[in-house]
Amino acid sequence: MRNLSDRVIHTLLCAGMFVVWYAITLIISMLPYQTALRSSGMLMPLLCALEFCVLAPLYYWYCRHYDTIPLATVKVRQLALFSLLLLALIISQSFFLRQESWTADQLSGGQPQLLLFALAVIVLAPVFEEILFRGFVLQGLLLWAPDQRFACALLTSLLFAAMHTQYAHLQTIIALSALSLLLCYARLLSGGLLLPVMLHMLNNAIGMSPWIWRYFSHSLT
Repeated sequence: MRNLSDRVIHTLLCAGMFVVWYAITLIISMLPYQTALRSSGMLMPLLCALEFCVLAPLYYWYCRHYDTIPLATVKVRQLALFSLLLLALIISQSFFLRQESWTADQLSGGQPQLLLFALAVIVLAPVFEEILFRGFVLQGLLLWAPDQRFACALLTSLLFAAMHTQYAHLQTIIALSALSLLLCYARLLSGGLLLPVMLHMLNNAIGMSPWIWRYFSHSLT
């Protein structure tokens, strides 16, 4: 995309998507029953559902008009390679990550809350977060620095980690940044968002699996 006006238009579109996403989070944070939603474990599912319902159609509209952020296809070798890299990253992080109280608070409810939280985290969040960060944010940076892929991926990853304000520990922020770098390169290598979406879902499913296993194992005993 060499035309200056096209780059400006696409940059504004990418920035606009980020503003829309951030506006949703602000609106939810100002709800009168926000505290009750948080304590009941329903805040995250509601937020993810709204962000998914807004960003997914906007991404569909964008793809109908432009071809710069496609879904693309996933090659088996790429999926296998990045899945192994993801597993290695998760294992390495297990040595220094600390338990976040926010996660425990959100999963302290009953079975309906746990299932809704799992649906939001494993299915909805990976889709709209990849659309936003590895899609529009990364693309907006690459428009102006196409030869600086690492710098663009790093900035995207730092922003991705910084936006997860619910987490308190520096170790979690570092882990999120490392995950995002892996997802950025999955998007760049595959040429689309489908591979990073699948990897993001796998990462979140692995992270949720102890909670789901613990709950259902207690339910059966």
